[in-house]
Amino acid sequence: MGFSRSILHFFIPPERTLLYTTFDPKEYFVIKNRLSAAGIRHRSKINGGMRVISSRNHYGGNMSSRHELFVSKEDEHRALKAIQK
Repeated sequence: MGFSRSILHFFIPPERTLLYTTFDPKEYFVIKNRLSAAGIRHRSKINGGMRVISSRNHYGGNMSSRHELFVSKEDEHRALKAIQK
């Protein structure tokens, strides 16, 4: 059952919950490292890559990008404890 479940999760990832959002890349990496050290699987989403940043900067806008970390619902409680250290 475990092997078939892992294949299923590869093609259809489990539902994820937004755990943390920041605009500071240093803070993002600190939280990401805490999750990795605790052994919690997570996914990242970064909105506003180099193309968007350069176009915002060209028009005088803000150069920040949003970093989001997602975890599965089962790991949400453990993840919250891990990032509050």
